[in-house]
Amino acid sequence: MSSSSLMRWSGLAALVGSVLLVVLDVAEFALIGGQPESVAAATTALTIVRVSFLAPIVLTSLGLVGLYTRQAEQAGTLGLISFLVAFIGTVMLAGVQWSAAFIGPWLAGVAPELLDSEPSAVLIAGIMLSFVLLALGWLLFGLASLRARVLPRGAAVLLMVGAALMFVLLLLELPGSTLVFGVALAWMGYALWTGHG
Repeated sequence: MSSSSLMRWSGLAALVGSVLLVVLDVAEFALIGGQPESVAAATTALTIVRVSFLAPIVLTSLGLVGLYTRQAEQAGTLGLISFLVAFIGTVMLAGVQWSAAFIGPWLAGVAPELLDSEPSAVLIAGIMLSFVLLALGWLLFGLASLRARVLPRGAAVLLMVGAALMFVLLLLELPGSTLVFGVALAWMGYALWTGHG
């Protein structure tokens, strides 16, 4: 398979992954519905949604590789740094999501009080590091894309706004954290998939 075909497929991965990310984000919020985590985590529907979240995270990671490869030369050092930080942040998010998907339901059955208690300082620091790297990496990736002028400039600006907004909404545990980010990533993925810069 040629490198151009791989880039096109990674564009499709970014497009599909971003759409799934937004849909699952809305579904998770709807299923939790203000319930305590110990109650929500015990439901089969929420477990399915949280396990399903792993697919768009993987697709987004694959999409990121193609998006970076397409503009690597023009994006320069900032592009490389932003790619690495965004990739690491996305992988760390997969770890957070894996824990919620598999450890959460188990804890809901054996120690539900742990899910509703205040997390330790170490756990908060780990989650914060994941969110900071995720948001910072994608924000910088949007900036590098804007400077590279290979992918749509509007998508790059929207990606920066979406990354910052995602960070704030994740911290506040508010719904819709992936909406703007997802639209921007879908736009970039579509541009890469179709070859329209």
